Amino acid sequence: MNFVSDLLIPGEIYTRDQLKSILDTQDATINTGVFRPAGFDSVLLFVTVKKPSDRTQYVDKLDGDTLHWQGQNSGRTDSLIIEHQERGIELLLFYRTEKYEHEYAGFRFEGKFVYESHEGPLPSSFVLNRYAKLVASELTAEADAEHEAVQTGAFDPTSLEDARKKTFAAIVVRQGQPAFRKALLDAYERRCALTGCDVEPVLEAAHICRYMGAHTNVVSNGLLLRADLHTLYDRALIAIDPATYEVVVAEELRKSRYAFLQSGVLRLPKKAEHQPSQAALLTHLHLVRSIWDKQARAHESV
Repeated sequence: MNFVSDLLIPGEIYTRDQLKSILDTQDATINTGVFRPAGFDSVLLFVTVKKPSDRTQYVDKLDGDTLHWQGQNSGRTDSLIIEHQERGIELLLFYRTEKYEHEYAGFRFEGKFVYESHEGPLPSSFVLNRYAKLVASELTAEADAEHEAVQTGAFDPTSLEDARKKTFAAIVVRQGQPAFRKALLDAYERRCALTGCDVEPVLEAAHICRYMGAHTNVVSNGLLLRADLHTLYDRALIAIDPATYEVVVAEELRKSRYAFLQSGVLRLPKKAEHQPSQAALLTHLHLVRSIWDKQARAHESV
């Protein structure tokens, strides 16, 4: 995968001529609102709130971390926006309130955004969210869940019946929805995708991308993992590189008992339709690396 975001700095001002030089392109479509540079898995969105009078008056606005944006009248690029995660394409926003807000008609690079929804006839109205917001929400959700567990208690220690019920309920939730887990057990031949462990009670249905309803309970968005590895995966301590299927391991694990994962390779299901989505693996890998980068910056500032 080759991403334009690796060449740019969020918050910096870039002109289209500068971007042509950075991307080594003379493609004239960079002057349009939606540009996909050759050789990159990226789509660049150029947004000017107050359009010149000779331009189509699309209604666009960045409200904090949410972009309300209208697609093109022709709708030719709508599918790129809607399906960007499935295709492994990043969406990059270049934004200005008016043409000469910045010197040489430059744009502020706002970073990566993620499709949320769209509605209406051409031009469709899209809602996109800042990718960093997704990272923050993942961390917040984890912290909230931990806080709730501490406040409510896992179970009433004075009630063995309550303990038994809640323990089994926790196992069911952790192992995943029964149908989803069964499908993964079948696809991975009842063995952990990373270790080959065949002790079925400790094998869990892990979502590659976070659970967002029944439509995410598909085998290609799942991995069958040993319980401890599921925890590491969900806590952004390991990820899978979709190009090689090798395990990517957080620095803090590399001198632990989990150091063996560094040389690990994901064991794929035999049926192609059951193999993990490369786009989903890439989305998770980007999320994990964003978290690691944020933690590294926080550590450096201490």
